[in-house]
Amino acid sequence: MARSAVTITELTQNADNTLTADAFDSTNNHSIDVSDVSCVDLKVIIETLDTVAAQFDIKAGDGQAADQGDLTISTVAAGKHTLSLDSARFKDNDGLILIDITSTGATGNIYALV
Repeated sequence: MARSAVTITELTQNADNTLTADAFDSTNNHSIDVSDVSCVDLKVIIETLDTVAAQFDIKAGDGQAADQGDLTISTVAAGKHTLSLDSARFKDNDGLILIDITSTGATGNIYALV
């Protein structure tokens, strides 16, 4: 089954930027297409909206640092986690970064911005 795509918001300097929120999809999980984006500038925000414990795995990609494995984030309360992801660790050869939601019942959003 196809993963839910996370929309990348390109920030405009010295302007009020509106971020695009992509709701959690624990059935299909998520992908961020970074094939045309510098991962150096990419930031990902995972926002949980409730007190349901949640776990997210940013999957190791195919790069030279992929042997460091997945990055797991666990939450127990509403809040935001801001991530700066290394393309050498997380980017797949097809240009995607994969995020799995490994728990069910949590609500929230994923944002990607450059």
